[in-house]
Amino acid sequence: MNKINWLLLILMFSPLVSALPEDWQQQLEIESDTAELDRKSGIVVYRGNVQLQQGTLSIKADSILLMFNGDTLEQVVAEGNPAQYSQQVVADKPATEAQAKRIEYLAAKRELRFRGSAQLQQENNEFSGELIRYDVVSETVYASGTDTGSRNTSDEKQRIKVIIKPNRTQTDEAQDTQG
Repeated sequence: MNKINWLLLILMFSPLVSALPEDWQQQLEIESDTAELDRKSGIVVYRGNVQLQQGTLSIKADSILLMFNGDTLEQVVAEGNPAQYSQQVVADKPATEAQAKRIEYLAAKRELRFRGSAQLQQENNEFSGELIRYDVVSETVYASGTDTGSRNTSDEKQRIKVIIKPNRTQTDEAQDTQG
């Protein structure tokens, strides 16, 4: 399939995530070494240094799988060592950033799942664990030390780690520049 057909195929699909109102109105751009489309099953697979960009949303991975039901995007699965996610969810806040071996986006739930050595940074807060779920709409984070969906047979219970950094005040910043 030639480059123009792939571009038209990408542009006709529904948006990935609509965190900022402008994001879903932006075109979806995907670059990769290879791409494979199966129209019957509604699956598109991109492999090799995959970079997905839509507005402020950015995903970098070794492979990205898009699953459609007709023209409706149902799920995105990005895998890498690690796969990386970044998106500015609210205009006046810094981007939410995360990485994991596997990143899943469930469109109906508007939920991101980060599996395998997952780390998420949201403003001053950092979360790490085997599974982190992030609700895009409510900006709610759930972290678990053990991913019940993984094949980890270890009896050792893994724990999560949360780091909450204090907000810096203008007085703190002024003291830093003076001292």
